[in-house]
Amino acid sequence: MKHTGPITSLATNASNDIIYSASLDRTVKVWRISDLKCIETIQAHSEPVNDIIVTHDGLLFTASDDATIKVWRCNFFRGNQSHSLTVTLPAKSSPVKTLTLNQEGGVLYGGCTDGYIHYWFKGRYSGQLQYGGALQGHTHAVMCLASVSNYVVSGSADSTSRVWVREQDGQHACLAVLVGHRGPIRCVTAFSGSLGEESEEGCTICTGSLDGVLKVWHVTCKNKSSQSSAQNVCEYFEL
Repeated sequence: MKHTGPITSLATNASNDIIYSASLDRTVKVWRISDLKCIETIQAHSEPVNDIIVTHDGLLFTASDDATIKVWRCNFFRGNQSHSLTVTLPAKSSPVKTLTLNQEGGVLYGGCTDGYIHYWFKGRYSGQLQYGGALQGHTHAVMCLASVSNYVVSGSADSTSRVWVREQDGQHACLAVLVGHRGPIRCVTAFSGSLGEESEEGCTICTGSLDGVLKVWHVTCKNKSSQSSAQNVCEYFEL
């Protein structure tokens, strides 16, 4: 029951006793945590699956080289679990490499090989995902995404990270371009506030690159016009 290709992403839904694994073999496998058995294989995409995320209410999002993001719902019946496709979101003909979901705002982001970050938001009345637009700025593939509060952080093969803020009207602005790595940025994570401080102003961002360096940044909004400052507040660590 194992994958026939490399595993690219993992996600857990502990409340439903599930681990998901995505693979270049174009499938997503569903594993039961209690006995570590594979209980379902989802034929998810026509091309490799690059990333998956799962929400608190059990929705599964899958991103693929077939230039789509698919949304799956876990159905329970007669003691068995089966996932059904609810919607397919096209990403403008570009392979989708990475996902992040803003749980508070209900905004889904997909980073693509053309450098664009497409996003979808929940309709106010329908609750369905609606296309919101694309964030433009990277010159190479978007390799990783992270979100915290109203911030979205992207890492790219162009060796930069960008920090975006989502305004109250749903529009986005680029707060900062983090420059300093000498190789593609493969992973990012972010949290509110500063290292060692209780303040929730701005966010702290960690970027990991194929240059073997970890950098830590702090980004804050200067004022309501979305101007910002970004500074490296921690010496980088060589891994």
